Amino acid sequence: MKSPVLLAIAVASLLGAVPLRAAADEGPIVLCYHIVESPQDPRMEISREAFRQQMRYLAMTGYNVIPLRDAYEYAAGKRQSLPPRSVVVTIDDGWRSTYTEVFPEMKRWHFPFTVFIYPRIIGQTSYAMTWKQVKELANAGVDIESHSFSHPYLTQRRHATLAPKEYAAWLEHELAGSKKILEQETGKPVSFLAYPYGDYDRHLVENVGRAGYLAALTCDYGSVRRGSDPLRMRRFAIDKRLDFAEFRHYLGTTPMRVAEMTPQPGQAIDAGITPVTVSAKLPNYKTLDPKSVGMALMSVGGSTPYSYDPHNGSVTLTIKDALKGFQRAIVWATEMKSGKRYEASWTFRAPETKPAAVPAASPPQACPPTDPTAPAPVTAGGSGARSDSADSRLNMRGAKP
Repeated sequence: MKSPVLLAIAVASLLGAVPLRAAADEGPIVLCYHIVESPQDPRMEISREAFRQQMRYLAMTGYNVIPLRDAYEYAAGKRQSLPPRSVVVTIDDGWRSTYTEVFPEMKRWHFPFTVFIYPRIIGQTSYAMTWKQVKELANAGVDIESHSFSHPYLTQRRHATLAPKEYAAWLEHELAGSKKILEQETGKPVSFLAYPYGDYDRHLVENVGRAGYLAALTCDYGSVRRGSDPLRMRRFAIDKRLDFAEFRHYLGTTPMRVAEMTPQPGQAIDAGITPVTVSAKLPNYKTLDPKSVGMALMSVGGSTPYSYDPHNGSVTLTIKDALKGFQRAIVWATEMKSGKRYEASWTFRAPETKPAAVPAASPPQACPPTDPTAPAPVTAGGSGARSDSADSRLNMRGAKP
């Protein structure tokens, strides 16, 4: 689906003028995924590791993953506010990876999420979920909602050969029929719809409301604003073309300069050293809210305590266990005046395994300083280093939801 908004964002990205979330109170962002770790779809698939990395990032860096219903109530004016940096995770279609890959990862972080299913796919291919798996998700508290009955374009302009009465009957089956089947199979009410391909117009919106849906999601770019039409809720389609740095910009982060990083960007640390100290200084610390400063090492699950000194801008994290492999450190903070979130990231390496012993007279063997397959680390210069290709821009393209 290549909506005018997504095309505008793609053009803006080329011109270096992609809009980002300016402040924490702009409303929740709804993320849209499809397939995790499957070679069957070359466009809408995202790798298992990329998905896990994105969920770890949300869990470890101060985001709040909320249910879709909370975002709906915020849009409808039933909620006055939501937690800062709220994110909703949605998965479209009903592919098997929703059960095998997404479900375990979301349980790990205790994240709520919504699955938009079109019943016609369930049990019809080995790459789709079965009704037994759908029921298991629903019984575990996963929000199961409608993606129409068979995932066609729903607007009347796409079905010009149908007479008005024929189109009305067909549309009723796609909307009300899907809702009825999903409610029968899960035993749960179905209140939300995701427009197939993001295709909608005013007449379809009216029909969706009459079919009993409280809200419907588009693929229009932007966050969910309070008081906006819940039958036109915005969300972001995520696929393999979005790298990790762009994903973070996608959520509204602005690059932040950091100085005196330890370990240095690209550095290979020695094997077996414990504890490992990860630290940095924030040159603009006087403009930041001290309570908002945070630090995490992405390879370390859960929350690791860190310390921040608001008098000099130094932030430090100590890892007691030995590290191995590629490491990414992230520091974040919020500017006091604007509420804008800033973030810096750099990478370093620990050995995959402890190197073999060498004769005493031999010089110590150094591990390769960089991994050619890893993202390029930041480079130090002047008073600090800029993180994750600060000049990179979102590369928004139309996507089939």
